[in-house]
Amino acid sequence: MMLAKTLWQPLFNQFRRYFYRWLETRQPAAATVELRQHILFVFPTAYGGWFVLLIILLYLFGANYQNNLILLCAYLLLALFCCCILAAFFNLHQLRLTATSEPFGYPDSAPLVTITLSQHDNKKMFSLSGPDFAPVFFDTLPAALQLVVYPKSRGLHQLGRFTLSSCYPFGLIRCWSHIQLKQSYWIYPQPALPAMSAASAANSADYPDQLVPYQSGAPVSAMDWKRLAKNPWQPVIRRYTSYARLDTPEHLVVTATGSALEQQLAQFCGLLLQFEQQGQSYGLSTPKTQISPSRGQAHLHRCLQTLALC
Repeated sequence: MMLAKTLWQPLFNQFRRYFYRWLETRQPAAATVELRQHILFVFPTAYGGWFVLLIILLYLFGANYQNNLILLCAYLLLALFCCCILAAFFNLHQLRLTATSEPFGYPDSAPLVTITLSQHDNKKMFSLSGPDFAPVFFDTLPAALQLVVYPKSRGLHQLGRFTLSSCYPFGLIRCWSHIQLKQSYWIYPQPALPAMSAASAANSADYPDQLVPYQSGAPVSAMDWKRLAKNPWQPVIRRYTSYARLDTPEHLVVTATGSALEQQLAQFCGLLLQFEQQGQSYGLSTPKTQISPSRGQAHLHRCLQTLALC
């Protein structure tokens, strides 16, 4: 058994390489793929194979014993089998799949890839499988497919070729297609939020940013007791902003290499998210890219994508 597997495995791998190479010319990667006859495959399932064997046996018995009822039963089953071929084919025919914008995620939380569907009405019993996500099944196709891809390392990844198949209506015939979409997704470095240093915390505690009148519900610990003793009719509290100076743009420079690079990228990813949350301007420099200070979601994702490609 092991010898036979050892002999057949190289042949199978060689055939698999030739087949996928043929698929690249038959259906290259595209932003929108419409399932047509040239990329749809139709073949009986194992259940359909036994069904064909039953038809052959009924025909042989009917012809041998000259029994018209058995022959009629064989012809009816053959007609049903042919109808299943057409039903399985048209269940996938003209279905259109479209790639969406590039989603993003982190190594511990994979992104959710969304694929929109058109001409999906009255299409049933589908299964999706691929190397990048767990198999999923649908009784009826929704307007959009949401696939949770497996966690990967940081960088820009391309969704691999996946298989969309259906055994509608009776499981006798399987119709499928190997689809390659131009659907990419980002994996950003795992953010590590830096803690505020002790000196910064002490400075924030000793030097408040501003004093504001006391309002009901304010914490008693923020009360300025010295001013309250001098003027008890006008209590004030201390209010602090972030220890970072929001008016001064921050600029991060990637300098680490080797094993220290991942730790620095994680720290910078956390800092970028923190700066954006605080509304502070920030920039980024790497050995290959330099980004001027700015802010906003588009600027944030540009910086995170630069970190992911370091």
